[in-house]
Amino acid sequence: MVDPIYRKTDAGQDEIRTRARKLDHKLRALLLMVNGERRGQDLLAQAAGMGVGPDAIDILAAQGLVEAVQEAAPAIAAAVADAPARTSAAAADTNLFSVYAMRHAPAAEPAGIPASTQPIAQQAPPTHSAAEIDAFQRLYHFYTEVIGQHLGLRGYMLQVKVEKAPDLPTLLTLREPLHAALLKAKGEITAHAILRELDTIAQDLPAAAG
Repeated sequence: MVDPIYRKTDAGQDEIRTRARKLDHKLRALLLMVNGERRGQDLLAQAAGMGVGPDAIDILAAQGLVEAVQEAAPAIAAAVADAPARTSAAAADTNLFSVYAMRHAPAAEPAGIPASTQPIAQQAPPTHSAAEIDAFQRLYHFYTEVIGQHLGLRGYMLQVKVEKAPDLPTLLTLREPLHAALLKAKGEITAHAILRELDTIAQDLPAAAG
């Protein structure tokens, strides 16, 4: 691929949360911008203003923090488009949604046996519906796109909070910080337009977000 799309790996997600590798601040900022939708050259162009070099993506990839997304050929993509959309959506980005799917959900209870009385090893793993996972995906990408396009480095700390958010309610609490940042950076008209779009998305979220 000449200019592939990049996404964070599991290690990249962990680095955002833990800072274990103590990345240079420029590389860390670039890592935050990687969201599984932007191509390498677009990411580098956006980060160029803070002195990120042309080999920065390669450095992150060499450390196993990002990886290129394998894009389907046109014929394959057309065939995939005819498959059930929900199945592909739920499996599209395990790096992001594995954390969400594994936490904050009540364990399934075998008939007649309360979950609280079951041995821990026998309790079913937490699960989320395809609708909840899809909603988390939509909201996550909305925040990352808005921050990347309208705030850039000024949205660095907000992007960190988005990356660390474990569930839909937590993402929704970031509405007001996003609004305040947009008002300061882009003015009232742009901020209100973007917040209206966010509110429209929020209205369609499943009950788990409320």
